[in-house]
Amino acid sequence: MKIFSVLLVSVIGMLLVIIPGLANSARTANDSAPGVSFQQENGSAAIKLDDGILFILNRPGLHFTLTVKGKEIKPVDDSEHIFFIVDGRALQIQVAGISEFASDAKEKKLSERTILAAHRDWESKFLEGLLNSKLKVQNFNAKLSNGGEALLWQFDMPEAMNSQAKTQLYLTVVREGYVVMLNCEATATSPEDAVRKFLLDTMATLKTSPVAIDVQKLSESIRAGGKP
Repeated sequence: MKIFSVLLVSVIGMLLVIIPGLANSARTANDSAPGVSFQQENGSAAIKLDDGILFILNRPGLHFTLTVKGKEIKPVDDSEHIFFIVDGRALQIQVAGISEFASDAKEKKLSERTILAAHRDWESKFLEGLLNSKLKVQNFNAKLSNGGEALLWQFDMPEAMNSQAKTQLYLTVVREGYVVMLNCEATATSPEDAVRKFLLDTMATLKTSPVAIDVQKLSESIRAGGKP
């Protein structure tokens, strides 16, 4: 089954169009709960930090942490997709297997740039159907602060949507047979430059693990003063 992102059409109202696919269970570990209920091999969780949260994702063949910084971060109750409201800004975290949109990637030894471009085309084609509108996609090759390769792409929302979201922005990287994507929206109060920086800074914190991440053990380590 293909897994697509959900279109962010409102920061405040979160008027989401739900596309069945990725099922995750996002939980937040707080001071009163040193551990979290979590399916180790296939699920997600969040651990509270002094300056934000540490998001953890375990999927077959892909295990990573991602630091999301903000003064006020709230998970959105959605069993099918991963969303957080970060200081009033909606953030979506999504992963897609490369085999879903480029089944011949290994055979053709496609570069990361080519894979990311194929994922952008796959995703944007779906969004065009969802919006019933041709999208003018802008692309920006990006370098993360840690030197990693990334693709940043965006499009303006159709005027007929009459949405608070003016522009949808996506940042993608290749990791372990998957594309990891962050999606955020630019609004009148959250300009494009600020959103791009937020996405780039957040993606730069992505750390993969060769084995499933033990969330309870990691939570206890952080509570004891260890680094995320």
